[in-house]
Amino acid sequence: MTGGTPSRRTARRDEAPRPGPPHPPPSGANCDPAGVASLQPNPGAPRFARETSEFDRALAFFDGTYAVALTLLVTTLDAKDTPEAWTDPAALWAAYGSEILAFLLAFTIVALYWRANHAFVGGLHHLSGRFITVNLVVLVFVVLLPFSTDALGQYREPLTTAVFAGNVAVISSTEAVMFLVAWRDGLMNEPPSPRRIRLLLVPQLVPPAVFLASIPVAYLASSAAARLSWLALVVLNPVVGVLVQRRAPMV
Repeated sequence: MTGGTPSRRTARRDEAPRPGPPHPPPSGANCDPAGVASLQPNPGAPRFARETSEFDRALAFFDGTYAVALTLLVTTLDAKDTPEAWTDPAALWAAYGSEILAFLLAFTIVALYWRANHAFVGGLHHLSGRFITVNLVVLVFVVLLPFSTDALGQYREPLTTAVFAGNVAVISSTEAVMFLVAWRDGLMNEPPSPRRIRLLLVPQLVPPAVFLASIPVAYLASSAAARLSWLALVVLNPVVGVLVQRRAPMV
């Protein structure tokens, strides 16, 4: 037929093509410069790759907060209006001895945690939003340490010992949580096995256990006895570390 209605086949050729589903954006358009977000346990979580400005800014913020906390510790050394304290070393120690010891203890704790944190974060290939949040929780109690150190150096009541011990215990236990989050979010270059993770957590849980155990000692015995119990870490930390290192290659 020449003058009739065009066939269906001809009409379909003349129709405009229907739009199909939108094409996914190219892989380079996402915010993951390394292109490994799809390999992570939770690809929807924000990821910041190493050698990006976000990673460097987060690491600098962590380091800077530790530096501020270390600097503020000097404010716990209260310069009393006692000229006689400077007449001889014995009088000086009698006036400031407990504050100096508290300052040195807190400075050592913050410095050790900063070194561990800096080395650990510096060895990750990515940072996640959850990991950064846990780090911020750690920093809350790191910045609080000058306050509890000031009370520890000036007063001998059980509460001051308990507050300081609890402060340090929270820092140490939250560091262990940060370690678990980094493993769970796939941020480590060489993630250990679950059995090895449990083993590596043991040395991190020794300090909070010792500090928390000193709290009832402060109330049942004395603050002095509780503070002396912290010296157990000088022996426990190396011993547990050696035992874990011997056991680690076996799991």
